[in-house]
Amino acid sequence: MRRIAFNPRFVNEAGTDLVEEKIHTIRKNFPYWKKFEGQDIALFTWEGKPYRSKQRVFCVRHLFRVQKVRHAGRGNFFDEYGRYIPTIHLAKNDGFETEDDFIRWFLDYSESEMGIVHFTDFRYG
Repeated sequence: MRRIAFNPRFVNEAGTDLVEEKIHTIRKNFPYWKKFEGQDIALFTWEGKPYRSKQRVFCVRHLFRVQKVRHAGRGNFFDEYGRYIPTIHLAKNDGFETEDDFIRWFLDYSESEMGIVHFTDFRYG
């Protein structure tokens, strides 16, 4: 089963699932994630320093679909048809408390093709 790492800020207080608001995650390398559609994936956090500590799986979720998006910098995303996806919606559905937090999270990401990994049947567009 494929594993996917999460920042502890996105894990619920009980440590058993994602925060309720997080219905998807945005990841680099759309083609890689696309091949896991319809499969269950294990969600984990690192117990200490990433890649140098043990992984703690906190739940298993079904990966409904991976939606291709283009990151155009500064938190701006466009769907596969070139339609802008409002940052406020992406931020909320990705579990961020504010739109500014979301934008800051993606500041260091270069412009690229990415995938929205959906844990529900929701889709943009």
